[in-house]
Amino acid sequence: MRKMFVILLSAALLVSMAAASGEGTVGGDIGYYQVNAGVEGADVAFGDDYKGVTGEDGTLTVDVYVTGTPYTTYTVEKQGYTTYTGKITEYPTEGQIVQLSATLEPQMIGGDMGYYKLTANVPDASVYFDNDFKGTTGEDNTLTVDVYTTGTPYTTYKVEKAGYTTYTGTLTQHPASGEIVQISADLEMIPVTEAPTEPTQSPFPVAGIFGLVALGAFILSRKE
Repeated sequence: MRKMFVILLSAALLVSMAAASGEGTVGGDIGYYQVNAGVEGADVAFGDDYKGVTGEDGTLTVDVYVTGTPYTTYTVEKQGYTTYTGKITEYPTEGQIVQLSATLEPQMIGGDMGYYKLTANVPDASVYFDNDFKGTTGEDNTLTVDVYTTGTPYTTYKVEKAGYTTYTGTLTQHPASGEIVQISADLEMIPVTEAPTEPTQSPFPVAGIFGLVALGAFILSRKE
């Protein structure tokens, strides 16, 4: 009976050791991919499997089983950058590191920036491009307006201030990236119109004056 117990115990130990050994080698031995993105905090996925985030050096090392089902694509993405998708054509052997690269380009909303510099003849004048308010001229009578070079171009501008006629101009030249296009506005002051004055009425009507003259002549004739 004791001998049978020892045999059963030994068999159980062998089964558990085999199971443990099997758990440690699922998928085979380990190889590695190093993803080089060049930016920190980018999310990396192999196929549909999320693998992690690139570190301060812009890289992420991903371990894979060399005898497992191989991945065929990888994706690297980060907000504010274009998503990069690449193909995996090389597969690591045990302990080998295969390099993968990903080029993430910053997304530029509307493209690069160009500039208009408006010079007016008055400060504190409101400036509009088409119907978009852009600001007011400063103490030096100027205002610089930035625009996207690849956006829909403006066609007109206007400058207005109370007490002046509104100036409207046409934008025929559009700036390239980093270029400054000079435009101007000359506002004319609206003349102040004086209210018409009514003629001053004499305190003595004309008829009264003649009456006084006649009265004086009468008094003189009586004295004679």
